[in-house]
Amino acid sequence: MVSSHTKDLSVIAPVNGVVQEQVSKLAIKLHVSISTLFLCLILPAFAVFVAFIYKTNLGIYKENAAALITNHNTQMTDKLLALLDPIGDSLLTIAKQVRDDPRLFDTDNVNDTLLLHLENNPNLVSIFVASDKGNFRQVQRMREGMIIANRVPSPDAVFNFWSVDRSGMPADASKTGKPVESVFKFYKTRDAAPIETFAVPNNYDPRGRPFYKSLLSTVEKIPQEKRNRFLLLDEPYVSGSTSQATMTVSTPIFKDNVFKGMVGESFELNSIAKFLKSIQISKNSESYIIDVDGNIVVSTAADNGYTIIKLGLKKQNVRESSGKAVKQAYDRYLSTQDRAFEFKNELTGETYLARFTAFPNNFNKNWEVLTLAPVSDFLVGLNAINSRLIVYGGSTCIFLVLLTFILSRAISRPIETLTEEIRDLLEFNRPRKVIKSRILEITILYNTVNKLRNTLKAFTSYVPRDLVNDLLKNGNDIELGGESRYLTIFFTDLQGFSSISEVTPSRELVRLVSEYLSLVTYAVREESGTVDKFIGDSVMAFWGAPLLDQNHAYHACRAAVKSQRRMVELNRKLVEEGLPPLTVRIGIHSDAVLVGNIGSAERMSYTVMGDGVNVAARLEGINKEFATSICISHATYKEAGERLWTRPIDVITVKGRKGEIPIYEVVAICGDEPEISATENDVQLCKLTREAFTLYTAAKYKEAGDLYKKIIETYDDGLSNIMMERCRERMAT
Repeated sequence: MVSSHTKDLSVIAPVNGVVQEQVSKLAIKLHVSISTLFLCLILPAFAVFVAFIYKTNLGIYKENAAALITNHNTQMTDKLLALLDPIGDSLLTIAKQVRDDPRLFDTDNVNDTLLLHLENNPNLVSIFVASDKGNFRQVQRMREGMIIANRVPSPDAVFNFWSVDRSGMPADASKTGKPVESVFKFYKTRDAAPIETFAVPNNYDPRGRPFYKSLLSTVEKIPQEKRNRFLLLDEPYVSGSTSQATMTVSTPIFKDNVFKGMVGESFELNSIAKFLKSIQISKNSESYIIDVDGNIVVSTAADNGYTIIKLGLKKQNVRESSGKAVKQAYDRYLSTQDRAFEFKNELTGETYLARFTAFPNNFNKNWEVLTLAPVSDFLVGLNAINSRLIVYGGSTCIFLVLLTFILSRAISRPIETLTEEIRDLLEFNRPRKVIKSRILEITILYNTVNKLRNTLKAFTSYVPRDLVNDLLKNGNDIELGGESRYLTIFFTDLQGFSSISEVTPSRELVRLVSEYLSLVTYAVREESGTVDKFIGDSVMAFWGAPLLDQNHAYHACRAAVKSQRRMVELNRKLVEEGLPPLTVRIGIHSDAVLVGNIGSAERMSYTVMGDGVNVAARLEGINKEFATSICISHATYKEAGERLWTRPIDVITVKGRKGEIPIYEVVAICGDEPEISATENDVQLCKLTREAFTLYTAAKYKEAGDLYKKIIETYDDGLSNIMMERCRERMAT
């Protein structure tokens, strides 16, 4: 079907019964449009090629720079581990010796072991052991100008033994009135006698020092099985003897899971800073080691990233470095957790490459190694060439972008609209827009979609819409077969239709029946039911297939009540036109039946089969026997009875079935929907009928008959009239 709004297309007279479409001479084939677009892209090929080369080279340079920074970080971590790992191994070795022989805490015998480890590791400045009794033994490497206990030792001294012995003293030495002495012995060689010895009564107790407390509080949180190999890298501090920033690595000593003391080894932080500066990857690169709080442990800055003051060591924090690239890099890392990225310095506009590398947590320090390098350090030779390439290629690229945009929109707009039309078609929505295109293929496709829309619309008049929708979505072939499913079946019929057809002209009869069938069909569809077929003046419908419906019985009863209520308005119009009113009878039953594509390969129908269908048809006919309008089975009543206004009819037998089944009449639907809700008369009629039927089933026929008679006098009820006669018959027998 061609839209009346399309100027380029028109419909001409049928040829051999087929409507021909006239195509505008201005229509252009799709491949011509695409060829034109490609031609426009080829013309600026050189500029695109230049831009590609520029981008590729820039990417390669940046990748190489990023790889260089990554390797640099890896090298730094490896070198730092090469510094710290021997320290850790040395600590664990000494700790094992002391653990095996705890007497080493209390004698100078441990000094030779400490000195041996100090001599084997040139990066160390001191090694010490401290016990839980307050004993302390340290071997310290000497240097010119060192101050020990407020004294300047002999310049010939190479190492110093410092000992504090609390053996045999109470835990609180102050109670003795005599302070504990620190004894210092200075040596030039290992085997020679000390060149100087002095004692200082300073009451030094390692248990009160930060390095001891820090290790003790930390190791208490460590599982017992890991304590013997636990290493802690303490916070930097300023050494009192060297006035240098120093760090201590320590390990605990446990005996029978009891903390007995510790071993520690110290090195100067300046050695790490010198190493970082010696391996800078570019002129303006920066390297940092940062802790979890953003404090700089050490860096390549002139002050090594920290400040030494009289009271100790003051750390610098990268987040306080306002305007500096390191602060921006760290903020980006915290917000995105990206470890390798490129960013622009907000203050200078310089583009930087940043790489964060996690320092191995062997020493229980969550450090990050950060390297920053400006991109310009790596692109000095490339920038001049690239600048010229950008100037010459930029203008051509701009033209190409504009031309590509215009042509692509000319093609994509109708295709996008057509895609929406196809989607609406599959969802049975109305068409939105009329597509106008000079591309022949799009025009033909649009016309085909319109024809398909009309075909599907006609198809849904013969086949359930839900089934068609399911076929469209799944794309499966229609095959013979079915499945057993618990459904609700719905039958309607017109009372006295044969008599009406004899006295009504054919055209009027068709209109009459069509209006009635339309009314019932709309009610069924409103309640998500499937109209199976029309059998003369009867409508067969069901709920629960092809789409599952957990409330199939309830929806069927709602459709029945809607149909009856709307028939009242239809009959009013028919009477005004001089036509006979129509009386509809409805039967509803819920049962397990076979549902699916039934028939032959040439012609099939989506329908239901089974004994439940026969019962539903029988219930429709039973309305005539009991003067009711909507008759439901006990199975349907069990599914939805609590949401319905019903009244019992009787217990009947159905041909071909064993036993009796109770049946009910649906009067209204519970709730406040005006169209299907119950009136006060409906409620009272249901209650009185239930009372009468209870007496009837209890064989109290006289009382039941009297109550049915009362209902007849009040409501002129046909069902009560029949049941009253049955009560009289039972009384007579």
